[in-house]
Amino acid sequence: MSDYVKLTPRSVTPVYPADATVVVSLLDLHPDSLEAGRGPPDLEILEAGTGNGALTMYLARAIHAANTAVHAESSSPAEDSVFDDKGQNSNDTQHVPSSLRPSVERPEAASQPIYQHRRDHRNAVVHTIDVALAHAQLARKIVKGFRRGMYLKDIEFHIGDISEWINHQITARALCAADQTFLSHIILDMPTPEVHVEKAASVLHVNGSLLAFNPSVTQIMAVVEEVKRKYLPLQLERVLELGPNMSGGRDWDVRAVLPRARMKALRSEQEALPVTQLEEQSRGEELDDSRSVRLERRDDESSSETPKVKGFDMICRPKVGERTTGGGFVGVWKKMKW
Repeated sequence: MSDYVKLTPRSVTPVYPADATVVVSLLDLHPDSLEAGRGPPDLEILEAGTGNGALTMYLARAIHAANTAVHAESSSPAEDSVFDDKGQNSNDTQHVPSSLRPSVERPEAASQPIYQHRRDHRNAVVHTIDVALAHAQLARKIVKGFRRGMYLKDIEFHIGDISEWINHQITARALCAADQTFLSHIILDMPTPEVHVEKAASVLHVNGSLLAFNPSVTQIMAVVEEVKRKYLPLQLERVLELGPNMSGGRDWDVRAVLPRARMKALRSEQEALPVTQLEEQSRGEELDDSRSVRLERRDDESSSETPKVKGFDMICRPKVGERTTGGGFVGVWKKMKW
């Protein structure tokens, strides 16, 4: 599969095999081969950012064993949700059992999601969503071209915004407000994962993993800050740097803390402010090396007289020559029960 991924056409930068292997291993998937007809899938993984489908295939391979016994005549999403390269109804999947045909949801059909969870008799499924229809079409073509499409049956392709898709699934599945969780794991492979992390966390099962995979560590920092600012039930387990000659990745120290000077200022403003665990962690800490990152939110930023241009994202990554091939940073969060 690694050679196939490297040589396939690409419309975007792919997730290279070495990186995809590490990302999938972080989910610690151990699917069992179970009998078909058990009902809706117990294992559902969402990949936000289909790209050219490289990571999608590695995810599908990881859960493929759970669907080996799925009966060919089990119910499935509507057949007219399958599209070819030109976006027309495709007949080139007739060799694939009707219950296992993947779908590509059109944006105009978003109000009535094509994927029907209750009619899906697979034991595990990978949902992959992208804002660009062309990306989903190319990714589906690439997946289909590998070993006669053996992993097509494990994937559902979707088009649109991840937060809107989640809202549609909550409505379609008639989930109650008290418990709207339905995803086992989530991978945010997109430029601004912090925008969707709150919505994603709301539908993630307890003990499920949320991964943010980005080329720059500042994008991971943005997620860390968003989780801290909104008190989301996500615990950061680790941040890894991926790249050439990094077997398994290199750990980074990325935390949101209040520096001691800032904490003293807060204590002077509020009398008898108790010492928090956060203060204990930040007391006496210094930046030990360039890999240690600290975040500080300033409440008085808006009062600064210096005009600031908004809308920029910082790029912070090592240089590896004229061309960067693979690598990046992945943050791993675990959903906690609050």
